[in-house]
Amino acid sequence: MADVPIVYTIRGCHACTVLVEKWTKEGIQFEERRAEESDAVMDEARSLGTMVPIVVWPDGKIDDGYSVDGAHGCYI
Repeated sequence: MADVPIVYTIRGCHACTVLVEKWTKEGIQFEERRAEESDAVMDEARSLGTMVPIVVWPDGKIDDGYSVDGAHGCYI
C-alpha cells in the first residue's frame, strides 16, 4: 500500500485541477496518475470508480468523483 494518496486525474477535469493545485499549495504529498496517458492507467482508474478525481488513500479507502471547493468530478 502507498504511503501517500494516489490521485487519478484526466486533463480538462476542473475538479482534478482544483484538487492537484490545492494539495500542491498546501504541501500535501500525493502521487498523481494521469488516466488519459495510457490505457493501463485508464483501466486502473475505471476499476476503482466512474468519476475522477479518484483518490486512493493509504488505508485503502477509495473516493471517486472527489469534490473539492465546489468543483465536481468528470466521468471516465
